[in-house]
Amino acid sequence: MRLGAIKKVTENIFAFNEAHGWIKQAPSDLAKSIVIEASELLEHFQWDESDRRIKGIQPKNWNEITAEVADIYWYLITFCKNSKIDLAEAVESKIIKLEEKYPAKMFNGKHNDEFYKAQKKSYREGRKY
Repeated sequence: MRLGAIKKVTENIFAFNEAHGWIKQAPSDLAKSIVIEASELLEHFQWDESDRRIKGIQPKNWNEITAEVADIYWYLITFCKNSKIDLAEAVESKIIKLEEKYPAKMFNGKHNDEFYKAQKKSYREGRKY
């Protein structure tokens, strides 16, 4: 992933939104749009057994899948901007929290399903609703 390219694409999206008067979208509308677009992405995999063995995406769907990913990114960064969320800061904070919850030493480069599920269970039991 090229960080400079991501920054430029993000700036282009913000400029496009501004040029089209799409800068005052309500966060709730943007959140709904993120979910809708994510559902459209997921729909490409509905009833598809081919990805169960992680063999990749069928080429006939690649362009459509790529477009859905772009839509999700577009709405997500627009949501963050309109909600005054620093996406990079949010992700960095999340990485720190996840490293505390799921220390790398417990995985050694391989998924540790038993530890992961135990941590999830402990976390859920400790949450206050």
